[in-house]
Amino acid sequence: WSGDISQPANGNPGEIIIMLNSRAGRTALASVAVVLLASACGGDGGSSATSRVQVSLTDTPIEDADNVVVSVSGVAFKPEGSAPEVVQNFAPRSIDLLQYQNGRTAILLQDTPMQAGRYQWLRLIIDTQPVVRDSYIVINGNECELNVPSGAETGLKMNRPIDVPADGSLALTIDFDLRKSVHAPPGQASGACTTGYVLRPTLRLVNDANVGAFDGTVSFEAGAVPAGCKPNVYVYEGTVTPDDMEETAAASPDVDPLVVVGVTIPDGSTSGTYRAAFIPAGSYTAAFTCDDDTNDDQSLVFVPPAGVAVAVQNNVISTVNFTVPVPAP
Repeated sequence: WSGDISQPANGNPGEIIIMLNSRAGRTALASVAVVLLASACGGDGGSSATSRVQVSLTDTPIEDADNVVVSVSGVAFKPEGSAPEVVQNFAPRSIDLLQYQNGRTAILLQDTPMQAGRYQWLRLIIDTQPVVRDSYIVINGNECELNVPSGAETGLKMNRPIDVPADGSLALTIDFDLRKSVHAPPGQASGACTTGYVLRPTLRLVNDANVGAFDGTVSFEAGAVPAGCKPNVYVYEGTVTPDDMEETAAASPDVDPLVVVGVTIPDGSTSGTYRAAFIPAGSYTAAFTCDDDTNDDQSLVFVPPAGVAVAVQNNVISTVNFTVPVPAP
């Protein structure tokens, strides 16, 4: 299905592909798409099965930042039980997450041998030394250090069992939500920057065999994009009434989006496009808004107000279009 899931380039069994993926959002929705495509290589009764590993990165845009760069220097897998961690180190690579969006990937590991079996977790090893230009963020042209607590020691970890099959293939995607992951704690400076930025990742792991996508257009009946519009499509699990991302003090249960996908509207255009990818198969509610979702609990104006039902199917890209009506006088 049209490129959101990478297949082994040479068609051979035994590859694991790990990718970093992200989604668009006003203050960033990045996805670390860790795609593992694995199957064991040969072996007879007494030999242990192995797989080959490929690791890639992809991301989506963050409106308030010009660049969000992480320096990755390895990928680690922890086998089940007392076996030591399997670490694949490589020369540090500076990855600008904003350059890898909508299914585009940057490969970190490729064709690396790996034993089949169960792994407790995987982690990306991130370089984040003080006063060193490794991981950083650029906002309004100002480059600021991006602190990743325990990035080199603990890394960005996904605590979930991973079964690398002895035969067949496995594809996993880590959804890395920058909107919830980049923080600016008050009173902290970052070198020449008056604001210090910290990366505390919010991650989501999905099996690519059980995901699909939907995309479409957003058009405005008024013939113009409203001034100050922050165009995003919100995606919620199940049938719900759309709400903002912040916690609410109301008695009713709070509803948070699974993902928030940015809408790309070219300069001078009256319509835009979006894609929500790596969504587990199931039933969802989607809605569009131009409103700026701040850190405060607020009521956003959604189109349509009750959202639209979306059925996501495995390995299928559906189409969901939005038409924004002319505002009432």
